[in-house]
Amino acid sequence: MRSGVDPLEAVKKLGRAGRIRSFHFKDLNEFGNRGAHDVIWWRGKGNARAILAELAEQNYKGTFSIEYEHNWLNSMPEIAGCVTFFEMTAAELGQTGWRWIFNGKDLNGWDGDPRLWSVKDGVIRGETTKENPARGNTFCVWRAGKLKDFELKIKFRIQNGNSGIQYRSKEFDKWRIGGYQAEVENAPGKVGFLYHEAGRAWLVNVGDMMEIDAKGNKNVVGRVNDRDALIKAGYYRDKDWNEYHIIAEGNHLMHYLNGYATMELVDNDRVTNPDDPRDNRGAAREGLLALQIHAGPPMVVEFKDIRIRELKPRYGDAVVLFNGRDLDNWVAKGARNDKDKGKWETGTAAMSSENPKLLVNKGGSGEMINLAAEHGQSLDLYSKADDFGDCRIELELMVPKGSNSGVYVMGEYEIQVLDSWGRRGMGSGDMGAVYGASPPPFNACKKPGQWQEYVIEVQAPRFDSSRRKTENAKLLRVELNGKVLHRDLVMKSQTPGGVFGREAPTGCLMFQGNHGPVAYRNIIVKPLIK
Repeated sequence: MRSGVDPLEAVKKLGRAGRIRSFHFKDLNEFGNRGAHDVIWWRGKGNARAILAELAEQNYKGTFSIEYEHNWLNSMPEIAGCVTFFEMTAAELGQTGWRWIFNGKDLNGWDGDPRLWSVKDGVIRGETTKENPARGNTFCVWRAGKLKDFELKIKFRIQNGNSGIQYRSKEFDKWRIGGYQAEVENAPGKVGFLYHEAGRAWLVNVGDMMEIDAKGNKNVVGRVNDRDALIKAGYYRDKDWNEYHIIAEGNHLMHYLNGYATMELVDNDRVTNPDDPRDNRGAAREGLLALQIHAGPPMVVEFKDIRIRELKPRYGDAVVLFNGRDLDNWVAKGARNDKDKGKWETGTAAMSSENPKLLVNKGGSGEMINLAAEHGQSLDLYSKADDFGDCRIELELMVPKGSNSGVYVMGEYEIQVLDSWGRRGMGSGDMGAVYGASPPPFNACKKPGQWQEYVIEVQAPRFDSSRRKTENAKLLRVELNGKVLHRDLVMKSQTPGGVFGREAPTGCLMFQGNHGPVAYRNIIVKPLIK
């Protein structure tokens, strides 16, 4: 653009000639001026939306890179504005499953008390004053449908008072909503928790992983983050824009705030009747999306960049394998009796300050910890639940320096756990390897003593009526710390060291404990929907 070349015409010519492999994207405040500077995409002279539309028409599948060389000392908000524009335009062009549900101009599609809700400067604004108070908690409701399984991303800014984001909720009176509420408040350590408006009240504190059982009992089974560490890390920006990412799939709900996990819930409570607006003391699988103004002192709250992605049902209900309190539902392989768990304990794990090759138990609950000091000192531990076939496994783990363990899917296929931090040239025994079958393509391992996350999806082997195997097991997906390491990896046989040493159509989950210290938490299994 500084040279006077029209970027749209250049993209048309180069793209249609098949010459574009990657795209370096920017926008400038002036055309044909070598002194021009960067601006947020679409605010300049580059006709950014038309360029993206042209690339979509060309079915461009390459990569984009961002360059931004202006306002150096405070460029991140402007770069974020570029990303928002990019995401919104991709949705408009049908290049993503996300749908933007606020147009930035008016409340089309939304409905709330007009005394309190308006659109100002491109954001939904809720405001109460002494002269114009809220008459009880009141809501601005999205009227374009109900949400079932979905992802929601929404930015908010609150100056004072108390608010919330309702989802899977019900309207029991005009602009009166009950249901799940993601907390919005200038209160680090509290903002990000889950409340149940006009129903079960408090549900999940910031940092906790909760399971609610069929009788409505609340049990903290683990931690998704340390509350004090979140506050120290600045997970919430006071009186500034913050972004919620909310995921709801079946009985499994998750909140993220500015990229930090703040809570997780497996809700096995009685499922309420979606057609009865007064039936609100239980779990919900579908409902309304709404924004809250809380009764009380004057307040101002704002929302923008609201988008949803509706999810097709992929999994059955989440099953929590570890209750956080004891190991009664687990068996130590080769133990003398059912009470013998080797060196496994429940509590809170940390890497020893005296010996970084060891773990220590700091007390409390929520984590299963193998306190073995050396190879062969403890036992492998497997779940009594053994009816898992095609499934998705989600768990977190911690290893100290140099330690070794493994996750045995269906009790027979080992995904390697090892301290591989900083290692190059990954091998079949490194973190993320499928033992004896495939090394990881790159190193996704974190430092020893940090919590790491595995997501594993498996297709069980198939057998005929005479128990003859007709199809091999397949690891559909192995993901470590958000990085995909394996896809559709065929397992011709079990790996060494499993529970029974033979393949079967269903199995358990086993953690290797006889090789070194390790800790596990937040263990969930979901059946795959065929």
